[in-house]
Amino acid sequence: MHEVGIAKEVLNISLGRAAGKKIKSITVELADDGHTTAATFTSAFTMVSQGTVAEGAVLKIRNSDELESRVLELEVEQ
Repeated sequence: MHEVGIAKEVLNISLGRAAGKKIKSITVELADDGHTTAATFTSAFTMVSQGTVAEGAVLKIRNSDELESRVLELEVEQ
């Protein structure tokens, strides 16, 4: 499941940027890798974020023609 690896990477980046604060939403640019869809990524992210400050975060997904996915924006609780 390629999307699990991408979800873990997005989670790690987001956790680092959040610095321990609860994550409300994450805007992700999802690469066109031919395997990962918004639905499969969302499912994988839900699974890997359980028990973290990102659990329950709203994912805002933008599709991209790029070959690399990236975290564009992070909203955390104040």
